[in-house]
Amino acid sequence: MAERLGYRPQGGGARTWLAQPVQLTPGMKDLVAHPVDAVAESEREALWAAAQPELEAAGARLVVAADGLWELCMDAEGEVGGVPPSLGLGQAMSAPPLRSEAARRLQVLTTGLQMAWFQHPVNLQRERDGRGAVHGLWLWSPGQPGAARAASRVCGGGALGRWLAAGAGLDWQADPAAAPAEQGDTVVVVDALAAPPIPERRLELLESVATEVVGPRLPGLLRGQLTMLEFIDPQAEAGTGPGSLVLGRGDLLAFWRRPRRP
Repeated sequence: MAERLGYRPQGGGARTWLAQPVQLTPGMKDLVAHPVDAVAESEREALWAAAQPELEAAGARLVVAADGLWELCMDAEGEVGGVPPSLGLGQAMSAPPLRSEAARRLQVLTTGLQMAWFQHPVNLQRERDGRGAVHGLWLWSPGQPGAARAASRVCGGGALGRWLAAGAGLDWQADPAAAPAEQGDTVVVVDALAAPPIPERRLELLESVATEVVGPRLPGLLRGQLTMLEFIDPQAEAGTGPGSLVLGRGDLLAFWRRPRRP
């Protein structure tokens, strides 16, 4: 999604990372990061106060962005690769390559935060309450918004969709079925399809996408008001098949054309 909105890797200078609080549990070979329940304001303040020495040593600071999202701000040189939380959470964490100053400083910072928050009173109380402890942060940066915007509006995607749209200076609508932008592309995020619990639920969600998201846009495609509809699976792995499907006006006309008689 970030790439679709025109974000590009940033090689240095002031930058911002999405800092999602996570609980760390041991997996088969590595640690696995899981999202945690909402962190109360008093809990956040106590955790951040304990992390202040680590943040000062790294030359970084934590801030609260729109919708309560946490951001890490830091000046550093070099690119930092990373997996967005939508793909990385719930999966085994791999050691990141430490080829740049920024990557090394982030590695030291995240390790320090885990030590500062381990057995923290906030986490002990959260565990007693049956809530996930905040063991660390999942840091991810979409990069720098490009000069040439690839889209004009974002529909859906929740807090993360709104965060990315705001960073790129784009209009955002909460409803994935909202009207497309009058000019430029509209990126629609249907995150409900990420992990439906049962096949019947997946079929129900697909039918909802067809009737509420795709259906209203087909007349515009037929009349030439829309150039195309492109469906992208962000979780598609390279080499396993097509990760996108493009539907143009000619495809619809071909679909409705009667087959020739033999």
